Amino acid sequence: MDSFMDKLAEKVSASDIIRANAQAEAAETERLRQEAEQFRTQLEQLKESEKEHRAIIEETRDSLNSRMDDNESKIHDVGVQVYRNVQAIVEKSREKSEEGFKELDNRLETLQYAVESKNKAVTPLVVITLLIALSDLVFNILRFLGVI
Repeated sequence: MDSFMDKLAEKVSASDIIRANAQAEAAETERLRQEAEQFRTQLEQLKESEKEHRAIIEETRDSLNSRMDDNESKIHDVGVQVYRNVQAIVEKSREKSEEGFKELDNRLETLQYAVESKNKAVTPLVVITLLIALSDLVFNILRFLGVI
């Protein structure tokens, strides 16, 4: 085994080892340089992509804000329309109620007038009936006592 190593050592000299080592280092350095350049390129692409995405996000934000403002305006308009419709319905209902109350008030006045006028006509009749009943009572008492 020693003879094999000796033969190998004769074939490979120290300068060959240093040269091979330098070549390997140069190849590794070139690979790392290429990899770093590739990372830089990817980083630049990511930065550009990030700028594009930020622009899209801002455009979307503006669009959404505009839509929200439009929706708020439409919601307000619908709310005002509903309020006015309800107000009109309440006003019509109030007017109908007032008309109904006026009609009931007129009927009540008519009924009160009729009752009062009938009571005035009945009063003399009641007085005459009471006088007749009183005279009949007096007549019956006198008869019972034997005066008549």
